[in-house]
Amino acid sequence: MAQARSGELAKAILLAALLVGCDVTSGPASTPGPSASAGAAVAGPIASGSVEPSPRPTARPGIRASAIGAMPSQFRYVALDTLLADGYHTRLWLIDLSSKRAPVLAAEWDAPASPVGGYSASADGRTIVISAAGARSRVALSLLRPETGELRVLFEDPVLVVVSPRISPDGSRFAFSKYPAAGGTDLGIWAGRISGGELERITEPSNASSVPQMPLAWSPDGAWLAFTRDLDVTEIRLVRAAGGEELRAGPGERVSWRATAPELAIEQPVGPGSRIYTVDLATGKTADLLKEDRGSVAALTWHPSGDRLAYVLSEGASREASLGIWLWRADLQRSGRTDAGRTVFAPEWSADGSILSAIAGGDDARIPIVDLLTGRQLSVLCRRGGTPPADCV
Repeated sequence: MAQARSGELAKAILLAALLVGCDVTSGPASTPGPSASAGAAVAGPIASGSVEPSPRPTARPGIRASAIGAMPSQFRYVALDTLLADGYHTRLWLIDLSSKRAPVLAAEWDAPASPVGGYSASADGRTIVISAAGARSRVALSLLRPETGELRVLFEDPVLVVVSPRISPDGSRFAFSKYPAAGGTDLGIWAGRISGGELERITEPSNASSVPQMPLAWSPDGAWLAFTRDLDVTEIRLVRAAGGEELRAGPGERVSWRATAPELAIEQPVGPGSRIYTVDLATGKTADLLKEDRGSVAALTWHPSGDRLAYVLSEGASREASLGIWLWRADLQRSGRTDAGRTVFAPEWSADGSILSAIAGGDDARIPIVDLLTGRQLSVLCRRGGTPPADCV
């Protein structure tokens, strides 16, 4: 139990909170509450028996999408969440990192917290899978084509819940874990093609653990899917897109892929600190990249060239980036802090690697999007509502 921050207990408690008392109805919609998070990790939704006297709106089924037009050449998506009584209301914004275009609201929906609710976008941003409250289920999986606003349901089953959906970089495949709405153990990871056809199970169910497998990330070529499997410790495993034998990459909870060997960077909690190591798929060889004596790694991401790695250090699951955002460079074999002590979250590389964008804390009304490499403000989002950047309320 001393290693609870490593995730096994935390994930079990979180998933229980997400699935117990999460009865989504199709009644009339209410206005979302005023508070929104700016990318920090969030706790599970309030259980139905512990809602405060002043009730928040409840989740409603469906996704409200807008046609955003052509994608900017350099972009990122930012999801802002507002707490509901039984989940979160999410607004998904498209940010033009060149600052030539104002942010555009791509979609909004209601769902439980991650890893049940959430979204995953293709590398070009033109295909998104969204896990949201369904019309006849607690959670359904839908396809969004943001340029046109096209929406269609990919998967919905009243007795099952979608967990941790992930789309391949080229936007052709998706994967998720099936979890019984009544609780228990997962039914394996399932994958399908965005173009249609039957879903196929690509991993075996987690019969030995109530903590479900979590799809994490596809390889750059879409050939492999990295996922977690909880046994005595949380392990990173790999499976081919069509299924087959699982490969054990090693202990850990988070991964980032790059195109060249060693392809995988894996984060593993070690005592009060963390270890990041690499795995070469061809040889199975592992090598330590860096060790942090204090703090957990809340996120990590390779630069597109694979010659540096950005990672987030946190004091706890609810305090993302409290110990800073760091950049490890292969040429220096060491890390340097990139956030300059500011309150920033969720670093993400642009497609060409020239920008490392992050969500800044901002004020009561506005949330800046900044470039950590230059300190430049790239865009502004509205925390409580309104049209950014000028009309935030």
